[in-house]
Amino acid sequence: MFDLTKALTSKPNSIIENPNGIAACTLYYQTTECIELVQEVFRFEGWNDPTCVKQTTELNKSANAQTSQIVLLELNESADVVEDAKAFASKLPTQKGVVVIGREDAISTLRALKEMGFYYVFWPVNKQEFADFLTHVNKNLKTFSGVSQKRKAKRVAVVGAKGGTGTTFLATEISSVLAQQGTDTILVDHQYSHSNIDVMLALKDFQTQKIDEFTTPLHEMDEDAALTFLHSARKNLRLLSITGDMEQGDVLNYSQTLCDLLSRNTNFIIEDFSGSVDFRVEPQMLVSHFDVVVIVLDASISAVRNAKKFCEKIDNLQLTLSHRTRVITVVNAHRQESSFVLKKDEFKKYLGREPELHIGYCKQLAHLIIDGKRAYKQDRQMGRALERLVKLINGQPIADEGLGKWFKRSRKA
Repeated sequence: MFDLTKALTSKPNSIIENPNGIAACTLYYQTTECIELVQEVFRFEGWNDPTCVKQTTELNKSANAQTSQIVLLELNESADVVEDAKAFASKLPTQKGVVVIGREDAISTLRALKEMGFYYVFWPVNKQEFADFLTHVNKNLKTFSGVSQKRKAKRVAVVGAKGGTGTTFLATEISSVLAQQGTDTILVDHQYSHSNIDVMLALKDFQTQKIDEFTTPLHEMDEDAALTFLHSARKNLRLLSITGDMEQGDVLNYSQTLCDLLSRNTNFIIEDFSGSVDFRVEPQMLVSHFDVVVIVLDASISAVRNAKKFCEKIDNLQLTLSHRTRVITVVNAHRQESSFVLKKDEFKKYLGREPELHIGYCKQLAHLIIDGKRAYKQDRQMGRALERLVKLINGQPIADEGLGKWFKRSRKA
């Protein structure tokens, strides 16, 4: 399996028209049989030559596919096509049409890839069938239809069980870790009146964008207009932070519309719903709009009670839904653990479930934030915890044994 972390990060606003057939195409190949067939098809049809890149560990240095709108991903030598495709899913820009080529002849493989928004071609395939298939994919891209419609950003809500649990800090760190890994990410600030997101991201002279009567109305808003609201924080990370004199619910509605429009322009949208926001965070909204909800709590009775209510409401709402929003509970020790009432082994009793992750106390955290440094880079334990959290968001397993050892070290500290 190879790394696509930085290979396909550029996202042109519209499909690049190719006068000689389909849109620009890049093939990541494993076998000579595949590259020879693809090249032969393009020559026979008179299309512009595809960019062909051998799948190696050096692939992340390739910039050739940045202008390509169709990506051919050969997985003929893969032991598990679906799992390998999942590893690439969050790294591939959502506007590109992705065609997976594999030898697995199973309806489950086809369904799983379709759910991810990937097309699938069973190998071997003859030239005419392959040419017709690529023409079909190209047409779907131009009309924003077909399987690629499912390729939208994963939306993650980071929700504080109460104020002061470190929700904003974790939202910025999650976004920074994803961006560092090469995943294009948008961080959304929902603190509309007294935001400190600029401090968390070490942004200088930053001003939130104010919406008023002169701002484009929602019914006239499109993707290009939505992009103008974004502020580039650093490589692969953009910030959406707005404010306004209108009702907080109206600002939230405006922000959510922007997120919907931007969902085809990034891989992850991380939204910060700190416990101190000036509006009520409704479980119905979370279930309707988000793929993952990260509930941040500390070891206080009030935070645990609120988190339990949140989890129960979300579970009840999902009983009759086919789509399921994943819930991840994170206990953040923003103060020394001795200052909290609850101990680690008591959470299951009062929360009703075992928290997926505990983040230990970092004594230097306040100084790191003030100095504009990323905690996951400066503190080893914090870095490990945040990497595990990102894995959980991505649906990847984390090592229980290593986590247990880290807990013990954290508690001793």
